[in-house]
Amino acid sequence: MLQTPVWACRVTCKIKFDLSWMFRLFLPFRILPTPSQGQMMSSSTVYTSPYENLTGTWIRGSFHGHCSENSSCGRIPLAEGVQMYHEVGAGFVTLTDHDYITDLTDIALQYPDMTFIQGFEYSTRENVVFAGPGVKPLYEVSLEAALQEAKDLLTFVAHPKRWVDREYWTLPMLEALGTWPDGLEVYNGHYGIERALAEGRWPLYNDFWDEVLTAGHRVWGYANDDFHELDDFSNAFNMVNVLERTPEGVIAAAKAGRCYATTGPLVAQVTVAENTYSVDLEKPASGRFVGLGGVVLEASEGTAFSYLATDEPYVRFEAEGSDGRVFLQPMYGESFGG
Repeated sequence: MLQTPVWACRVTCKIKFDLSWMFRLFLPFRILPTPSQGQMMSSSTVYTSPYENLTGTWIRGSFHGHCSENSSCGRIPLAEGVQMYHEVGAGFVTLTDHDYITDLTDIALQYPDMTFIQGFEYSTRENVVFAGPGVKPLYEVSLEAALQEAKDLLTFVAHPKRWVDREYWTLPMLEALGTWPDGLEVYNGHYGIERALAEGRWPLYNDFWDEVLTAGHRVWGYANDDFHELDDFSNAFNMVNVLERTPEGVIAAAKAGRCYATTGPLVAQVTVAENTYSVDLEKPASGRFVGLGGVVLEASEGTAFSYLATDEPYVRFEAEGSDGRVFLQPMYGESFGG
């Protein structure tokens, strides 16, 4: 069984309203029986994965963050924040101030070894992040129109279930947009700090990701620190497999799902060969392969994990260890969305 994180214990101590539904997160998942050898051999389902034939370089960064100059909620000046990211080895930095595009031209000249990506957080309704080279002030139009015009940008739903006791984004709301974002935040670090948890915020959205996937929508999962203040700096980020270390290269890889989301744990190797999904982590963790409806298909402990899929519409992998949580992208069966 997965151990309850320390920060989750703080939530139960500090929040005064009913949190009973939250304990589902920490209860044992339903484990399906391992398919027999005959069942495994009989599968003819063809799977596709963004991790097939990776040839790029893994670099680290967040797609969601703010600076004090251009976001009233930001507490850290741009120059100070960028220096902090440089010191932890980030390969790219993205600024997504609320309904504002922060100019990164000058700061980029000071850090030629980093990639800088401009963007904004659409904030006049439930939030969506837009990021990429050539980003325009699409926050001046409706969200539906903005998404239609953002085909070349990375777009994702920000903190989709950010409150413990009230709705924010729902599946019907996303379906009503007409144009689907590339993905959603599976973890938002700003809402995982102690102060936010005490205020009834919630940082983890893997259940909602499974709800969206189960409905047949192909979306990727991202993790971001949503940098506002020192407490949330670099507590969630993405590892992206890029062919070139440019804004175009980073965005293309993220839109294609050639990345994984993490709050600390790192992947040593990920391979997908036909219908076998294999993950090696750098440190031991409790890992699980998850399928339709959020059902856990297989769970184990250690550093090496592998699952041979049969006819599941999708299979994704997540794990929790001493360094936090990690979420890999789904591999999709040919029946997905059908």
